[in-house]
Amino acid sequence: MPTALPLVIVIVSAVLYHLVQRVSGHAAASPWPMLTVAYGIGFAVAMTVTLLSPHVVSRSDRITGLLLGLAALGIEAGIFFVYRAGWPLASASVISNAVVTLVLATIGILAFGEHLTVARGAGIALAVAGATLIARG
Repeated sequence: MPTALPLVIVIVSAVLYHLVQRVSGHAAASPWPMLTVAYGIGFAVAMTVTLLSPHVVSRSDRITGLLLGLAALGIEAGIFFVYRAGWPLASASVISNAVVTLVLATIGILAFGEHLTVARGAGIALAVAGATLIARG
């Protein structure tokens, strides 16, 4: 089994991310100044690590980075507006993650030949059912 450290980093970062997004600013605030600072810090850290590594940035890296940056910006701004629209912390993240899980599972099966086991199918069904119950609550 691979090390759990990367997953721990993702979980801790996601919890911090949602908490900061939920408690920052007021309903009429604009996400753009906050995102400018956030991406500036991210850029500075990533650039430092890149300059300290022996890797060359390829054309593929640039295209992937462009798409990843656009996707991340969409997620960041979307979450900002979701919380400013009054969605509760417990609902917004659970519902969005359940839907993303369902979509990615479908793409994984159809496009990447991943297998849907009974256990995974049951887990996805439970996640969607849980998100549905949370949305109604």
